[in-house]
Amino acid sequence: MAARALTCTLTLLVWAGVSLGQLVLPSRQNGAVGGNVEFKPISSPADTYQVITWRFGENIVIRSISGAVSIPRPEYRGRVSLDINTLALELRNLTMGDTGVYTLIADTAASSYTAETTLKVFVNVSGATITGPTGLVIEGNSANLSCDASGTIVTTEWMKNNQKLSPSNNIIFSADNRSVSISAVGRMDSGEYRCTLSNPVSSDSDVFTMTVNYGPDNVRIEGPSEVEERGSVMLLCSAESVPDPRYAWTFNGTNTGVTTDSLTMDQVTFSNSGTYTCTAWNNVTRRETSASHSLVVREIGSLSGGVGSLSAGAIAGIVIGVLLGVALVAGLIVYFTKFAGRPKSSSRGVKQNGATQNGGEHELNYADIRHFQNNQSVLNMGGTSTQTRQGTPAMVRAHRGANQGAKPEAEVTYSEVRK
Repeated sequence: MAARALTCTLTLLVWAGVSLGQLVLPSRQNGAVGGNVEFKPISSPADTYQVITWRFGENIVIRSISGAVSIPRPEYRGRVSLDINTLALELRNLTMGDTGVYTLIADTAASSYTAETTLKVFVNVSGATITGPTGLVIEGNSANLSCDASGTIVTTEWMKNNQKLSPSNNIIFSADNRSVSISAVGRMDSGEYRCTLSNPVSSDSDVFTMTVNYGPDNVRIEGPSEVEERGSVMLLCSAESVPDPRYAWTFNGTNTGVTTDSLTMDQVTFSNSGTYTCTAWNNVTRRETSASHSLVVREIGSLSGGVGSLSAGAIAGIVIGVLLGVALVAGLIVYFTKFAGRPKSSSRGVKQNGATQNGGEHELNYADIRHFQNNQSVLNMGGTSTQTRQGTPAMVRAHRGANQGAKPEAEVTYSEVRK
């Protein structure tokens, strides 16, 4: 494993242009004004150095001779230090004047090695600010956003609603990317815009929220189109608009005085049938749009239980049932007209003392008798015979005959009467 790791390390060094036995520094380093930076070789010969010298341009920054370190230039005193083992130079309290090329020279008794690196010092970015439209932004107009800050600005990035903002048909960036121009702004351009200004050592950002005013569009009314008399109705009006619109209601062209998004009516009458119109008004865009809704007031019960509330199948069933009922009634009428008028052919009468009561006497039926005992009255339940207090004439004669030929306590009972 160790051998493989060493092989990988050597491969990476060769790929990066580093060869063993050479003195190599990072090609570029960055620093911030007032900050620190360290120049440290990423490769150096394994040798004993007698003289180590760091130069900035033609000027010596720091030098070591046989381990003795000196700083010949006063502007670096207290700001630099040298590690004679690693050959690293530390430069502190950076200024913009420290930007440039630094050279390391390492001398041995037999050889001299040289390497270079470039330092870029930046002023930290701070105070980022986005300047946007000062007035109201109305759909269809244009809008410009610009971003600025103090410090060394290298890159500028724009975001909208946490998504990268890219050029499009109506979004144009300036050459330095510090300004954005939006032509013919639409409602989709509303949102949070973030500008980030940065350099390799610092960054700062600002946020601007842009609201695009539009509408009212797509005005619509929700509510019933039919209602029963003395019922309640609520119509709700809505529209797509920024800011929220104002509303006004009219009925058949007459102003109702209602200025909210809803219109409520209780105990409606037939006079409430008509056309209701809702008008939405945007006081920023100075636009208004209307929508209408028709309402019909019906009689009580016409919607909840009337034919109008039944399905086509239910109505068909009712019609078929009515037709069948009419046919049945007609059949019964024909039947009773044809057969009910015929006299009944009864061969049996009421036997009293072995005689049969026929001919002109009224036939005594079961329905004619409710109770006949001890000379009690008879209740006629549907016959056509003449009735007396003691019963019909036939019943009276039958009763008298029975009394003449039988025992005094004999009487006509139910078992003696036959249909």
